[in-house]
Amino acid sequence: MKLARAALLACASLAAGAGCAGRDDPEAAVEALIAAARAGDRGAVYARFGARTRARIDGLLASAQRTGGTRTLRPEDLVTVGWLQPAWEPAGTRLLRREGTEAEVDVFSAPGDHQTIRTVLEGKTWKVELPFR
Repeated sequence: MKLARAALLACASLAAGAGCAGRDDPEAAVEALIAAARAGDRGAVYARFGARTRARIDGLLASAQRTGGTRTLRPEDLVTVGWLQPAWEPAGTRLLRREGTEAEVDVFSAPGDHQTIRTVLEGKTWKVELPFR
C-alpha cells in the first residue's frame, strides 16, 4: 500500500501546469493529469490513469477489503493529491517518444528538473501509467 501511495503521490506531485485545451495526445493526457492533481480532484486523477495503473490500484483496494477493512473505499480514495507540496513546479511538457499506442512525455521545470511519464492509448484516449516497482 505504501508503494502505491508513493507512486501516486510522485505522479500527483507534478501538480501544476496547463490544461489540455481540447487536445488528445500524450502531452495533453499528462497535462490533464497535472491539472486534476492541482485541483485536488482524485476522481479525475484516477480517470486519467491507464488500465495497468487502475488494475494495480483496484488490486490494492481488493486486498485491503479482504484483510478486514470495515470502511468501503472507492479506487480514487487511494489517490493522494494535495497532501504535500510538489518537489518542483512543472514549466511544461515535451513528447520524447511515440510508438504506436505508447508514448513517453518529459515533464520539466524551469530550473531543469525532469520526470518521464509513460502514456498509453486506450481506444481514442491517451492515459497515464504510473511506474510501480
